[in-house]
This record gives sequence, C-alpha cells and structure tokens, in this order.
Amino acid sequence: MRTLITGAAGFAGRHLVAALRGQGHDIVAADLAADERPSAPSVEADDGVERVVLDVTDEQACWDVVHDARPELVLHLAGMAHVGQAEAAAERCLAVNAGGTRNMLAACLDGHANTRFLLVSSAEVYGRVQAAQLPVSEQHPLRPGTAYAVSKACAEMHVHHAAARGLHAVVARAFNHIGPGQDPAFVAAAFARQLAQIEAGLAEPVVRVGNLDAVRDFSDVRDTVVGYLACLDAGQPGDVFNITSGATVRIADLLDTLVKLSSADVRVEQDPERMRAVDVPIFHGDGAKLAQASGFAPRFDLERTLGAVLEDWRGRVAAQAPR
Repeated sequence: MRTLITGAAGFAGRHLVAALRGQGHDIVAADLAADERPSAPSVEADDGVERVVLDVTDEQACWDVVHDARPELVLHLAGMAHVGQAEAAAERCLAVNAGGTRNMLAACLDGHANTRFLLVSSAEVYGRVQAAQLPVSEQHPLRPGTAYAVSKACAEMHVHHAAARGLHAVVARAFNHIGPGQDPAFVAAAFARQLAQIEAGLAEPVVRVGNLDAVRDFSDVRDTVVGYLACLDAGQPGDVFNITSGATVRIADLLDTLVKLSSADVRVEQDPERMRAVDVPIFHGDGAKLAQASGFAPRFDLERTLGAVLEDWRGRVAAQAPR
C-alpha cells in the first residue's frame, strides 16, 4: 500500500516507518531537511524507503509531495511535539501543528479524496481533567491549557472540516509514549540519559528531575504506532480515538524502575528548570473505544519499555563518548 508519512524522521515516525516496512507498505517518508530538525537522527539511505524533504507550513510543498506520492494512506505526524518548547514559540507551534495539518488535508482533498488520512493529535487537548472524570474518554470536552494543546485542538478541527468535505480523515489522540530513540527533552529519556552518563563515568552521580508527583499514562511507542494503524482501519470519517496503555504510574516510580535497572548508585535532586508552568497532577485515558473497534491492546509492559529506553541510551552515550 502506498503510504505517505510526515514527520517520518521523528521519534514515533521512525518506529512507524519500521512497522510499515515490516508489513510491506510502499513508503514515502517526509520530514524537514536534517539540518533543520531539532534533532537529526541518522536514517538508512538504502532501506527501500523513498525520502523527501517537506516543511508542512509550505502549502505548495505539501501539494507537491501529495501529488507526486499519490498515497492511499497519509499518516500526519509532523509537528512540534514538546509542550515546553511549544510554549516558548507559540506562534510557530500553531503554524506548524494547525497550519501544517490544514495544508496536508487541503492537498489530499485536491484530487486525492480517496486517500485515508490520520492526524496524530495528543491527549493534551483535554487539558486539566477532574479526578472523578478519569480515565478520560473521547467524549470529554476539549479544554486545552497550553500552546501545544491549542495547536492540536485546532488541527483536529481542520480534520473535521475535511471529513465534512468527503475525506476519510480520523484523529488519534495519543497519550504519553516512550521508547528507544526518544529526545531527552522527554521525561523517561531524560532520566535514562543521565543514568547512562553516570554509568559511563561521564557525569556525577546525580539525577536532576522535575515534578515527580505527577501521575501519567505511558505507552511503548511501538504499541502507539500500531494504534495509529488501528485507528485508520477501524475509524469512520471524523472519528477520534484515544491511544492509551490503560495503566498509570507516578513519575517517581518510573524513575525508581530505571534506577533499579541501572548499575549506577545515584541521588536525586529537583531542578527548577525542569518544572512545567502548567502541569496536571494526574492524567490517564480510556482506550475502550479503539479496543472495541479494532481489538487493539498494548503488548509491552512498562518495565520492559524502560529497559529498552535505558539500553538505547547506553548505546548512544557510548557512541558519543570521547575515545
């Protein structure tokens, strides 16, 4: 199946490309040029994947990529993904996340209305949810409390507009996902990088942390990308699905598990720079809709995922260490 993935060089994008290659998809992987991405991981040049440069804020470029690729599926992952970084560049975040989605949808509607389109949104659009209303379902009202969440809520509205005009477009609201290859701006990767550096003797035995009391819902990214495909397979135009692990963990317990998996003897110190201006105390999702529609269920438990994250960072730290 001819499949176009935007944001293909990003964290989830790389795992999605791998999953679809395993299923025999003919993939066009689109992303910013390597020197324009916040992080530029290496990609295999001879992996059978067609790679194109795309800035989704460029309307004509989106049209060109879609019309050249002629995809049957479009999985739209491109966007600013870190809440704190988005808050510091709110206008850019809106242009990329909402404007980029609008551009991709418009390109699909212009001659490719049979394309099936998935927007990867975020559970951040729910905002602060009262404990009595958790786990939060897709019917919960949107109350975005950050610039990132606003941008994703706007992107979702563009999907509904396109669906009303005849495009088979659906939304995946992904909760927190972690795994090998994640940027250290995110919590599990941040902890794992510090532990790997300490193990290698490259840092003092201190793990610097933000809010450890928050309770979150973490999925393995390898499960999350399978969930994206389940949303496309099961969804009707305009459908919205949560992708969630169905479990919660305190950030303190996540850190404890990583420390137990590590050989490092460490102490923990709070770092004010790692605290969010807006932080929800407890947040997790109801994944029943996707499970009932598609049979989707997570395969990876948290300890297994965290072990993979730590092992990934051991390799990355070793590769970067002076010789």
